[in-house]
Amino acid sequence: MEISSRAQVPGSFDIPYNPSWNPLRCTGTGLPTNLVVLVKSLAIAVLVTNHVRLLPDPWLSFVPVLDSIPGPLFKLSIQAIFLVSAMAILFNRRIQLASLLLGSTMLLAVVASKAYYGNNKAFCGLMFLLTGLYKPDGPPFLRWQLALTYFGAGLNKVLDHDWQTGIFFDFWAVQRLHERAYILLDSLLPSLWLGKFMCWFTITTELSLVPLLLIRRLYSWGALLNVLFQCALCLFVGDTFTLFFYAMTAASLAFVTWPSKVMKVEYEGSTQGIERLRTLLGWVDLDGRFEWIRASGNFAGRAALPLRLITDDRCYFGASALRRIVLLNPVTFFAFTTLMALSGYEETPALAMYRRILLGTTLVLLMPPLAWIADWNSNRRSSSETIAPSQETLPTRATSSIRKMHSG
Repeated sequence: MEISSRAQVPGSFDIPYNPSWNPLRCTGTGLPTNLVVLVKSLAIAVLVTNHVRLLPDPWLSFVPVLDSIPGPLFKLSIQAIFLVSAMAILFNRRIQLASLLLGSTMLLAVVASKAYYGNNKAFCGLMFLLTGLYKPDGPPFLRWQLALTYFGAGLNKVLDHDWQTGIFFDFWAVQRLHERAYILLDSLLPSLWLGKFMCWFTITTELSLVPLLLIRRLYSWGALLNVLFQCALCLFVGDTFTLFFYAMTAASLAFVTWPSKVMKVEYEGSTQGIERLRTLLGWVDLDGRFEWIRASGNFAGRAALPLRLITDDRCYFGASALRRIVLLNPVTFFAFTTLMALSGYEETPALAMYRRILLGTTLVLLMPPLAWIADWNSNRRSSSETIAPSQETLPTRATSSIRKMHSG
């Protein structure tokens, strides 16, 4: 998975053909893989959380003419469009059109009711809408929208007296969240010192993200910081802020390019453990993105785990290769979103703990900053190495499925 300016260009897996009805597959839709994963993850989030029940009747609408529409008719209509569009995205049916309709429906609901209005719902709707407006050579609206969101959020806070003085964060953490760790640390420091620090740390982070998300050479840092910032917020609060966590983290996928060709995974089949791992990862590779090859090379001196992943232009070894295989499989994102969305929107201590455990475990296993830096250093060392030819190719489920895809 690369972070580059090519993230909006469809690859060989994205060439339109008869797409599968399998909701876990992403091939043949005409959209780049990263955008398919983005909207399908959000579709899973809105369906699993039963967000459709929150769609409103017109009430105190931002456009007065909407108040004249009969409430039941309006609500049932947007609920029907919402559900049909979300299911169409999930089952690979005209994903771009369905995204446009779903996004428009959510934004219409926002405009129709001040009670329903929320930044999280508006941003999620925009993610669907802008994906629906995607063109291969068109402007990167999704990236611009994420940068604009951070600019607006940071500017709003820097002009707010409660954020400048730390009062907002202090009240939020103490009176609203009853965060024990914060309260304990705050009692050891001068009054409002911790609140002011957290407020200005948030402001600095949000405004710093703007250039990182707009300057091509800084995309990787922007996408990484966005994910870590949203995860840190979710870990602190134990809440997803309705759809905000899902939409903001999924937006980072607009900067990601999936490898355009089948990736080779070379391994030493000397142990039952590695054979079982190959079977499991091949079984969940529904798009046929990986070709598993038993190699004659010795990886023992390179990594404890005898794996080597070869993508378009990079090579990964050991645990780094395993982590990339998991991250480059769209099923990983769908599984995580489903598990997180099962907690719904309720704010209870038990659900907050569930979200923290799930998110913390995922971060430790798949995206710790130290491992990311180690991967980067490993890529630099291995980029000039000659890859030994493989002796035996195994007819795995992954290879057979990709052959069927290209032959069909």
